[in-house]
Amino acid sequence: MIKINNNELLNIIKKSKKQTKIIIFPETWNLENFLFDKNISIYPDYDVFPFESIKPSKKILSRRIQTLYNLLKNKDIIILTTLHSLSRYTIPYSILKKNIFSFNIDSTFNINPFYYGYEKKWNVYEYGEYSKKGFVLDMYIPIYENPIRIELFDDEIVRINYFDINTQKSIESLTSFTFIPGSEILMKYQENAEKILSKYPNTNNTLEIIDTIPAIYYEKKETLLDYIDIKNSEIFIINEKESISSSFTRERENLEFIYSDNLKKLYKNYSGDSLENFISKINYKNIEINKQNFIIKKISSKKKSKEIPLLEWEDLEIGDLIVHENYGIGIYKGLKKIETQYGKKELIMLEYANNAKVYLPIERIDKISKYVGDKDIVKLDKIGSSSWERRKKKVEENIRSKIQELIKLYALREHTTGISLQGDEEIEEKFKKTFPYIETADQEKAIEEVLNDLASTKPMDRLIAGDAGFGKTEVALRAVVRTVSSGYQAAILVPTTILAQQYYDNVKYRFDEIGITVELIDRFKTQKEKNIITEKINSGKLDVIIGTHALLNKNIKFKKLGLLVIDEEQRFGVFQKEKIKELSHGINVLTMSATPIPRTLYFSISGLRDMSVISTPPIGRLPVETFVSKYSKKIIRTAILREKSRGGQVLYIHNRVNDIEDVEKELSELIPEVSVVSAHGQMQKRYLSKIIKMYYNGEIDVLIATTIIENGIDIPNANTLIVDDAERYGISQLYQLRGRVGRSSKRAFAYFLYKNKLKPETEKRLEAIKKIVGPGSGLKLALQDLEIRGFGDLLGIEQKGHINNIGLNMYKEILNKAIIEIYSKEKIINKENIKEKIDLDIKGITMPITIPENYIENPIERMRIYRTIANETKIENFEKIKEEIEDKFGKIPEELNNLIKYSILRINAYKKGAKEIEIYDNTAIIKYSKYLDIDILKLKKYSHHFNHFENKKELVIYTKNPEESLFKIFE
Repeated sequence: MIKINNNELLNIIKKSKKQTKIIIFPETWNLENFLFDKNISIYPDYDVFPFESIKPSKKILSRRIQTLYNLLKNKDIIILTTLHSLSRYTIPYSILKKNIFSFNIDSTFNINPFYYGYEKKWNVYEYGEYSKKGFVLDMYIPIYENPIRIELFDDEIVRINYFDINTQKSIESLTSFTFIPGSEILMKYQENAEKILSKYPNTNNTLEIIDTIPAIYYEKKETLLDYIDIKNSEIFIINEKESISSSFTRERENLEFIYSDNLKKLYKNYSGDSLENFISKINYKNIEINKQNFIIKKISSKKKSKEIPLLEWEDLEIGDLIVHENYGIGIYKGLKKIETQYGKKELIMLEYANNAKVYLPIERIDKISKYVGDKDIVKLDKIGSSSWERRKKKVEENIRSKIQELIKLYALREHTTGISLQGDEEIEEKFKKTFPYIETADQEKAIEEVLNDLASTKPMDRLIAGDAGFGKTEVALRAVVRTVSSGYQAAILVPTTILAQQYYDNVKYRFDEIGITVELIDRFKTQKEKNIITEKINSGKLDVIIGTHALLNKNIKFKKLGLLVIDEEQRFGVFQKEKIKELSHGINVLTMSATPIPRTLYFSISGLRDMSVISTPPIGRLPVETFVSKYSKKIIRTAILREKSRGGQVLYIHNRVNDIEDVEKELSELIPEVSVVSAHGQMQKRYLSKIIKMYYNGEIDVLIATTIIENGIDIPNANTLIVDDAERYGISQLYQLRGRVGRSSKRAFAYFLYKNKLKPETEKRLEAIKKIVGPGSGLKLALQDLEIRGFGDLLGIEQKGHINNIGLNMYKEILNKAIIEIYSKEKIINKENIKEKIDLDIKGITMPITIPENYIENPIERMRIYRTIANETKIENFEKIKEEIEDKFGKIPEELNNLIKYSILRINAYKKGAKEIEIYDNTAIIKYSKYLDIDILKLKKYSHHFNHFENKKELVIYTKNPEESLFKIFE
């Protein structure tokens, strides 16, 4: 046994003359924490239990296959692993070797990645995923930093690129690439797996959950040691007793969670070598290192995250309620292809009351929108009934009668003269350098927008919307520094004491660096302390104050307040919001929210309030895997032990103080292997702070807490959340709770458990939180919340029932139309900034204008592209649209080119005054309402002759090819 520190271990490894060095650590999480650079490979254990319905993380699978590939290519390598992982069977050396291929441009590519360990997805985001779209194949091959995109002509490669996972756009051209399997399980050997399973009764349906036992797919049983030359290798075990004990514990837990005897037999025979046997076969050196001395490696990257497409809440699925601007509320029934004398046409099928059908040409998808409203009370409209038009008219009248109140709010804001904050460039730059991360593109944009607002003489009223952990706070802090360096005070108002404390702890040292004074005020401060802080605020001696609602005390009178930051506005009550209004009058206000309250959200979407969206996750961030289930002790034990085996921590939410200690006792008995402590807001501040600190330092495995931690706990090592009575929470609370985990590059889990039978509204809420994950989910959930709650008083003006009657999108369209019309008269809004709807029908178009299914097979993606093209109002943007489509799907077919030509004709004709065009064999009739601005020379050049019927407001042109003539005339 050798006792050393880390540096000495590195020296021993370097001095070893053996070609391959294997270092065995006690736990998988030690591997990441020890050391990681290009000369070291990690071979981690799986992060799930055998036969779980949860699949191993793509990161784990890719690390394992990457290490095996590295060994194939180069034996001179250092491998970090665990004893349990090293003893597991893997893909045999010979099998892996013969399933690695090299490709160049012009190579024949006839591989289906599914049979080589890849999972099919529509978009590729993680290692081991692939996607086939039209003539384009995307693959995230584990040995590359970025995914690969190839374009095929038949089976010949004509283009190779890297592409960006966030934008899904190509970023770099390549001439060749190497293809390796996406994981250790190759489905091309499935027959062998089925043969083995047939020997174990009642295991026929388990193939899809055998992700951690690759050996059943192959005839040979091999471990990683079969990839190396044992004689030219050296094995080191770190902390021998602990490493061996940890591996036996892992094996015992694996067997505990296997639910049938036959699966246990299968596991014992094919998962790996028995630990006793394996240990007896290897020669190793034991090295003792104090765990506290393990090198913590922070992987930094200079790559910047890109903007991510957001708010795809318009995606339609069959059965969704829709709103057609002419016919009202119906049901989307899918797409239908029909053959006409002019070729194939694609129609949107809609169903109305009494099974009436409407077929809408796909090119006019802009006429329909997804219904967002209370689905339980809505009725389908009847075709031919005047009910829909009456409802729209009633809403319009209501909006016009109430809109003057909105005008007053808007005009007051626009015409109020505020303070222009120019800041101090040197101080701001110094503070920027104390930010330990690289700003994402969205953060940079939001910071720029906020600083521009502050420099303006108009009082800022901006909403920063972004998912939990995406960097909203840093945007606010840059605004605070700009304000203080301009000679004004700043206040940060937060909903909870824990969040206030965390804000203070995080900014204190950074503000000290640049000479900014900051204090914290909350209910835990003594009256004497509050009086001292209040005096500093009132006298102007304090630059920044962070506080809960204690900050709204009537005795606090800022000497020179320049900025109010409000975090999670929806957490404050009506009385507190009135106080906030008083405090914020005439000053700059920055509101931050991951789930904007509906009124806030709608003001922003309607353009009545400035909004910045941060949709880009920090590098390496993964969506939280979310489960909704009936309360179960087995689920709880499994989830907690899985997290413990990964070296992580668990947040357990129980929102009743009176029995929280009983829950602590129950969990301690259920999972004696972990440390469990409870915390709540009624504790003494000193004790509560001590517990939070211990949890932050990793001294507590499971923290049972009330929703006091809903905002503010930021612990990257906490990656499993369990809420034991999820039915009691609103969607915003559930979202904020889920945001407490998954703040690192590790995969995170959230379990929302319920004990009682769910009410329909609660079921919808839980289904929404489960379904909506990933970037932008906070905004999507806010929209979903509008559906669930049925709106009510959306704009602060009595609107109950109106939005449900016609749906949010139609309501918004009518509102925007009224705003443009009335505000233009009041000279409040510049009409140039409003996106105008192109309301023009072209009937009788003969050329095929569809997106072929063999080009884009996914109907949702086809609908997205149809909608993008139909909603575009600027001709110059079509080139960019074409480039993006071609990059993702390959060369654009003629039919899609025709669709774009048709859309350009609609825009040009509409802007020249046309309201409808009818095309016949040798004739085109152009109808208009006020004027028709056509170049007479073009009209003469591209028609045989024409007639203008001014009384009917029609222009009839006669020509052999009306379509081509129209393209030229309106060009």
